[in-house]
Amino acid sequence: MKQLHRLIVTSATYRQTSAVAEVRRLASQASNTGQSLLTSAATVDGDNRLLSCMNRTRLDAEQIRDAILQISGCLDLRMGGPGDMQFDLQPGHHVTPKVDYTKFDVGSPAAQRRSVYRFLFRTLPDPFMDALDCPAGDQLTPVRNASVTVQQALALWNSAFVAHYADRFAARVESLADTTDKRVRLACELAIGRLPTPQESNDFTAYAAKHGLANLCRLILNSNEFMFVN
Repeated sequence: MKQLHRLIVTSATYRQTSAVAEVRRLASQASNTGQSLLTSAATVDGDNRLLSCMNRTRLDAEQIRDAILQISGCLDLRMGGPGDMQFDLQPGHHVTPKVDYTKFDVGSPAAQRRSVYRFLFRTLPDPFMDALDCPAGDQLTPVRNASVTVQQALALWNSAFVAHYADRFAARVESLADTTDKRVRLACELAIGRLPTPQESNDFTAYAAKHGLANLCRLILNSNEFMFVN
């Protein structure tokens, strides 16, 4: 198995990126002259059946949540201990309690624990995590879904959790950089692992000036580059 793993992970196919690159191939009409034609991989393998580029992988729900906490500087890395109830729990009728996720304080210490320490109420999953394809606690899920839906976009943009930690993300950036341009560059480095292009820098700076740095941070957390492994 180790030899097979080595063969796979050192192959050119495994190590390629999700960017649609240009591929060099010898066209039949140019074979006699030895000239090579530069052709887009999208033209040669538009359906990606030959794996001309890596299929993008979306982060799991727990990874998204933990990444937001980490980027904002709020992730609690404590290990072990009981799970944290990230919902409001009140007595209900008979033996069934009332569970309300909207009343939970997303700024509390319990909200900042890693997702692996969330207390799962099996029959009433967290709507935010549920929208991101997190399996319910009462189901066996050998393979997760990785959908891209409107509900996910709405959850990431309107969630009280995302809004709160976008504010914390902005506060962190403001504490580390003293100009809007530097803050935009730092926010991109922290969230998507690269510097913004000149056009992105101009657009982001204008957006931050109009809507505030916290809203820009929330915009970046909703970007495909944050949500997907490229």
